[in-house]
Amino acid sequence: MLINVGEVPKVALEDMNEIHEDEIKIVNKLYEKILGYEDNKTDFEELVKVFEEFLNDVVNHFSFENSLMSEYNFFAYPMHRGEHDRVLFELKSLEKLLKENKDVETLKDYLVNNFKPWIVNHVKTMDTVTAMYLSNFL
Repeated sequence: MLINVGEVPKVALEDMNEIHEDEIKIVNKLYEKILGYEDNKTDFEELVKVFEEFLNDVVNHFSFENSLMSEYNFFAYPMHRGEHDRVLFELKSLEKLLKENKDVETLKDYLVNNFKPWIVNHVKTMDTVTAMYLSNFL
């Protein structure tokens, strides 16, 4: 397991909490596939399929939050969206490395050293403030 669901705090909107929990389940599944691949127990195509599931989930997660922030004129929308755009760019770059070079090691390193601390911190800071703001409207 890469991330314990308890490491990610709850925010003021239940829809956001559910999205975060689902994403943690998927990234944990991806991490397990990476470990399985390293032990020759998971084939590469299976790992790529779970990565695509993860990437699609992240795209939907960010799109959901971005649309709410835009609709309700969230004051920090440009900064928050910028973080989403940055992480999405990184994940799409990793997708290219994975598919073209079978670079599983870089993906694993990114998940452990970048994505995990980022998502925990992002929810604690930006998502907490965003959810508090949005809870006034939803």
